Amino acid sequence: MANMTTETTSPTDTAPTTLDPRPAFATAVATARSVLAGVRPEQFDGSTPCTEFDVRTVAGHIVDVLHRLAHVGSGGLFDDAPASAEGVADSDLLAAFDDRNAAYQQVWSDDAVLTRLLTLPWAQMPGWIALSIYVSEVSVHTWDLAVATAQEVQWDDDVLHLALESMRQGLPAEGRDNPFVPFNPVVEVAANAPVIDRLVAWNGRRP
Repeated sequence: MANMTTETTSPTDTAPTTLDPRPAFATAVATARSVLAGVRPEQFDGSTPCTEFDVRTVAGHIVDVLHRLAHVGSGGLFDDAPASAEGVADSDLLAAFDDRNAAYQQVWSDDAVLTRLLTLPWAQMPGWIALSIYVSEVSVHTWDLAVATAQEVQWDDDVLHLALESMRQGLPAEGRDNPFVPFNPVVEVAANAPVIDRLVAWNGRRP
């Protein structure tokens, strides 16, 4: 995702951001919550399009993303935040999701986080760029859950367009044979395919 770093600012840069992705991220999170709430107890062991993760692991990963975003938004290092969903019972995942989302909102309600330079696993970047990327992260994993549990989702195309553009800038189609780039090659889909199909295809999923 090195391309996104070309737009980084220094921690003291007071120039206004070009984008506030917090409303889009809030919508993505609300969609994720709806899908997580629809997972039946017997489905948590099921496989997902994210082949390394079962349903339980994908759900826990989304909870962890919220936890880690609160951590890095407060100035911490992404990898220093422990996996907050580890050991959480299936029946408690939704409550854990809500708790971590509340913590995320408290930190990111401060506009200064949008221009603060955050340290993520692959780069340092301003908060607004990082959060734009995580709109995609949450949306794609929500799609994983929905497909795995046979749920229909009402996607917000404006949110998905932001996610897709962020990933096209931050995750080029080229160079994915690098073992340090944990994404499969882009899957070809029609140019007029639904935005969610184009987003997951860019992330290496087959819609």
